[in-house]
Order: sequence, then structure tokens, then C-alpha cells
Amino acid sequence: MNSLCRSRHPLRQVGDKRERPERNCYGEEVENDSNGRNKDDFLPVASSAVRANFDASQPVFADRLVTAVEATGNPCVVGLDPRIDLMPDFVTRRLRASTTPSEAGRAIAAFHERIIGLLSGKVPAVKLQIAFYEQYGLPGMQAFAETIRLARAAGLVVLVDAKRNDIGSTAQAYADAFLGGPSLFGHRIPAFDVDAITVSAFLGADSVEPFIEACAERGRGIFILVKTSNPGSADIQDQRTGPGETISTHLASLVDEWGRDLVGKSGYSSIGAVVGATFPEQAEMLRQLMPKAIILVPGYGAQGGTADDAAANFAPHGRGAIVNASRSITYELDRLDLSEEEFDQRVQDRVSAMVDDLNGAIAKRFPRPAETSHRGRAEEASR
Repeated sequence: MNSLCRSRHPLRQVGDKRERPERNCYGEEVENDSNGRNKDDFLPVASSAVRANFDASQPVFADRLVTAVEATGNPCVVGLDPRIDLMPDFVTRRLRASTTPSEAGRAIAAFHERIIGLLSGKVPAVKLQIAFYEQYGLPGMQAFAETIRLARAAGLVVLVDAKRNDIGSTAQAYADAFLGGPSLFGHRIPAFDVDAITVSAFLGADSVEPFIEACAERGRGIFILVKTSNPGSADIQDQRTGPGETISTHLASLVDEWGRDLVGKSGYSSIGAVVGATFPEQAEMLRQLMPKAIILVPGYGAQGGTADDAAANFAPHGRGAIVNASRSITYELDRLDLSEEEFDQRVQDRVSAMVDDLNGAIAKRFPRPAETSHRGRAEEASR
């Protein structure tokens, strides 16, 4: 497997002079800036393996997602994070009488089947946080697989918040698990057949490469953690790595570089980023560093991020980002004894409010000139 990153051979300095030129992993000399630093330090390049394995016949994930956003008329993602203690009584009644993992799995699948039916055609995508399923063991993972199946059957783009990362064969196994399935004697067997997952790049470029190659080969996508929505993200992600650069801005530069070979017809790459709605000033700067990346925006709603905050992640013309809300859509009920009809109406009303809220904030941030009416255009053409 080819490395995504340029090798960084240490330079021996004699005064202000270099003892030898620095070369990348292909043996090519690299240009250095006025401070004697390699201009491409820490910036990986797409490997020849990624380019060679790109399957043009596979629909590009970024294009599928952009198409779904345009078809539904909004960038909203609803999180399907099972919190059994917060589900309405009509879902948990049977579980209360038999508190077993198997019954918990059935309750989760039934609840999400209902939610997915309410979301189909209303939003472009759903996002499953895998930890909420894993906590219930095998029945929870069976509910996870069933939720994925139901969402795909409903025409929703399916994202999984897994934050996976490791090195070598372990990273490859993670990529195979979520992005197309492992190969068994020449036949690829999908395990969890999702469209994209979240990935951490903390272990470096070689740990991300299996995921990027899976995206190229199988038409899938990843969202790399760049600036997360939690307050503690500042402890690491805001640390400075050089003049005007933090770990977050460095990660954003990596995302931009890694994604260049996987840009679709939509103008966006299948290598995206995660940037929280809770840090709008940083989001605006990070957006500029990743012009081709689709940004997955958590932190809207229950975590305190507003629609105006989330809008900072969008590119000009109001594209290039999707915004997730979980608890504020499916939970946070004032009472658990709602009827099925009352619950359905609550979810539908909240989805509609989120759509209006975000679309309004995007339109305010990126105002479009008034379009000429059909009659006006016809009159101009006749002159």
C-alpha cells in the first residue's frame, strides 16, 4: 500500500544552509519556503493507489449526497441515536415488562422504523451513532443493521458516526466493515452497508489511507474530525502547531489535500470533514481551507448551536455542508405518555422547524439576487 504522505527526512542545518535537499517518498526534490521549511511539510498527497483504484463507474458519494440535499430542498440530517429511557411509552411498554437485551434491540428497531417513515422524502440523510447500539451487545448491533436496512430502503443517505481509526490491517478491517464489506475469496460481502462514516486522523495519513481507498473503489465517503462540537475540543484541537496554525487548521489542510482526487461532478469531494456548529468563527476559517469538502455539522439544537452558527460551515451559494440534530428531533419530550399520533406530529413539526430554521439562516448568510420571472425573461427575449 502506498503512503498518502510525503516522507519527511530530517534536515541537517549548517548555519542558514541546507546540507542536502529534502526529497519526498518518490525521490523528488521538494521546494522549501523562505524560512527553510518544506512547503509541503505535513501535507499528504493522494497516493497513486487511490488514483489507480478510482472506479469511475461507481456513483461518487459526494454527488449522491448533494443530489439528495437538492431533492429534499434542505441540508438536514436526523440522528438516530437510541435512548430507550427517553422513548415514548408506546415503544417501551413491552420492554418494561421484559428487560432483556433482545427486547431492547426490538424496541430500538421498531422506534427507528417509525422515525424513518416520518423522515423519508423530508430530509436527505440520517446519522447513526454506533455507541448507542453497541451498548446493548449483539441485539443492539442487530438493531443497528436493521436501522441501516430500513433507512436505505426509504431512500435516505446513511451516515454512521463511528470515529474509526487504526493502522495497517486494522484500519483496513474498519474500512471494510462500513464501506463496502470485506472480500471473501474474491466476493465482497457487505457487512454494514452505509454510505459514509466519521473517521479520526490522529494516527496519521497511513491510518486514513484504507478508508480513502475504499471511498475511491466503492463510491463511499468519510468525514474526518477537524473541529468537534464539544467544549473540551479546545484542549487539543486549538493547540498551535506553528504561526497562525492550529491542529484543526492543519487537519483541514490534510482533508483538502486528501480529497482532491475524489471530487465529483457536484464540485465536492467524498472526503469530508466534521466541524461543530458551536464554533462558528473557527468554522468560517476552516471552510476556506476546505473549499471542496462537504462538512458534517454536529452541535445544532440540543448542544446549543444555532442555525446562524451552523451556516458558517457552508460554502458560497449555501452548499457544501449538512447539519445534524438528534435529541432535539426525536427526544426531549415533555411527557412520555404521548399517543402514537401525537408523537408523529411532534417529530414532523420539529423536522419542519429545523428545515425552515436552517434554510432561513443560509439564505440570510448567502442572499441570492431576485430571479427574473418567467414573464420577464420572455419579454427580454422578444426584444
